[in-house]
Amino acid sequence: MTFYSALLPPARATGPAAWPVMVAWRMSWLVLLCGWVGLLVRGCWTSGLIAGGMSILATRLLPPSLAVPLLGGLHLVLALNAPDLRQWELRLRGYRPARGVYATDPKAALLRWMDHDRSRPLTPVS
Repeated sequence: MTFYSALLPPARATGPAAWPVMVAWRMSWLVLLCGWVGLLVRGCWTSGLIAGGMSILATRLLPPSLAVPLLGGLHLVLALNAPDLRQWELRLRGYRPARGVYATDPKAALLRWMDHDRSRPLTPVS
């Protein structure tokens, strides 16, 4: 089971963008293998571009014997902090944090979160 934290969209969102985003709290294997490019693929543009700039500067300014371990460490740090970075990026876009749930996948997490969230009344079935 993985912990998923829910982030609610801004009030002005409509359609599919009005659904909460479920962020899984686990290490990102994509970011571990691809580094800052993995952050860009995950939708973390700001932190991905900052990490990309740091990576490019490290490869250009440092000798390879120092740059390679530094980049490996950067990949590990980014992969371990990918959920925090994703939440930070979503908060920059106006999303609000809400209570999270434990589930096996994002769809199950969304269903569990909707089951516990009683802020919207359920429509009667007739």
